[in-house]
Amino acid sequence: MQDFFEFFQRFTDTSDWPPRWYCGQWTDFHGWLYIISDLTIWLAYMAIPLILIRFILIKKGVPLSGVFWLFGAFILLCGLTHLVDAAMFWLPAYRVNAFIRFLTGIVSIATVIALIRYFNEAVGLRTSKEYERELAFRQLAMQELTRSNHELQQFAYIASHDLQSPLKTITNYLSLLEHKHGPHLDGEAQRMIGVSTAAAERMRGLINDLLNFSRVGSEIALAQVDLNIVLKEILEELQSDIQASGATIDVDPLPVIMGHQTDLKQLFQNLISNSLKYRRPNVTPDIAIRFTEEIHQYCFSVADNGIGIDQQYYDRVFQLFQRLHGRNEYSGTGIGLATCKKIVEIYGGHIWLDSTVGTGTTFYFTIPKVIKTVHQYAQADSLYSLN
Repeated sequence: MQDFFEFFQRFTDTSDWPPRWYCGQWTDFHGWLYIISDLTIWLAYMAIPLILIRFILIKKGVPLSGVFWLFGAFILLCGLTHLVDAAMFWLPAYRVNAFIRFLTGIVSIATVIALIRYFNEAVGLRTSKEYERELAFRQLAMQELTRSNHELQQFAYIASHDLQSPLKTITNYLSLLEHKHGPHLDGEAQRMIGVSTAAAERMRGLINDLLNFSRVGSEIALAQVDLNIVLKEILEELQSDIQASGATIDVDPLPVIMGHQTDLKQLFQNLISNSLKYRRPNVTPDIAIRFTEEIHQYCFSVADNGIGIDQQYYDRVFQLFQRLHGRNEYSGTGIGLATCKKIVEIYGGHIWLDSTVGTGTTFYFTIPKVIKTVHQYAQADSLYSLN
């Protein structure tokens, strides 16, 4: 311990040794070759960590950055030992030299340990060629997805129109049959005509809802949408239902956001229609539409005082064709909330609900301020050439 304290007490003392020029018999050539070599190595060692540090500072998110810092410190200390070696031809600072070498040893061991520790992770890092290959596969997948979605939309459009035609024929013939032969038909026959006509109308509504569902997200260009205008149009179109139920609808001043007016109108219209539809008997519907602005998104809510939804059905209500009530209780196709979910998720948002049975339901959904749709990612990917 005494040697340890004495070492640091005389840390900068050089009186115990002569300068290296006077240790042995150095020729000028041999001495300066040694000095110049050490200084050259020192300069190279100094350049390497500076380049590494600059790389880490410029290239944000570099993997295993801790290993980079350790390696840079190791190289810097190695270079420093060569600088001190060259200086000792005039300044015999052997204690300083020993201490720098000790630090170099500690950092070199730490670097080795870090390399061993992160070896598997480093092996798992992808090369530029692997990234290029992955990008190529993603571009192909995106192109295939875009093509498939386009074909699906075409299929849904054609199928809906092809199905609408025979349904219209069935409805017309049933109406004609009732008009022409109604007085001669008994009550059971008239009931069957009524049931068939109602079924055909439900089928037509289902086809129209499916067509609307397939169209969600088909628009590519985003535009500024004033949600106050959208809500005004919705309330005008639902005026008959609002008056029939005596509903009161309280709407906050809403923001202007980026999106597609048709999608956003469909989103709010489905939620408001649900609040009007699933009302409690003998209770006047009370609907409140609110929003809050967050850093990166808008959060909207549509709250009602209706029949409510049991917690076990929170996820089910957003699935296609899922109904919690019979058609005799409440009309509908089970597509409305699935359409809302599809719209919100295409915009990069999230939709959820909070409800109490017999008290009411509040639907929440978020819309990002900066929207990146699948179509925009496809456009961005198309800027890169496939090799």
